[in-house]
Amino acid sequence: MNNTISKKQLREFGFLIGLGFPLFIGWVLPTITGHGFRSWTIAIGLPALFFAWFSPKLLYYPYKLWISLGNALGFINSHIILGIVFLVVLQPIAFVMRICGHDPLRKKKVITKTYRELRRGHKIDLKRIF
Repeated sequence: MNNTISKKQLREFGFLIGLGFPLFIGWVLPTITGHGFRSWTIAIGLPALFFAWFSPKLLYYPYKLWISLGNALGFINSHIILGIVFLVVLQPIAFVMRICGHDPLRKKKVITKTYRELRRGHKIDLKRIF
């Protein structure tokens, strides 16, 4: 994993926070919920823009904090939300399939001479193999 953070990354982060935070958090979200502009977001946005333009290295620790927050939210998304989807969607489907006797992997033991499966109505087109 690359531990070095370039000036370009820090500058892009500063512009993102400097422009995106007041625009989205200060104006779009309050407008959707029926409130006015949140002026305190400018107090976060202007220093971020200033540092991004003149001294991006000062944004090193806020950038690391931002990335840590993203990693934590990614953990929540991948583990907890997908776990809930597994339990709510896939487990009931598997339970119903088991009750109905459906065995898509053909795991039930069947005593036969061969395990070959004959396919009926299957045509092979040798001109379009793939």
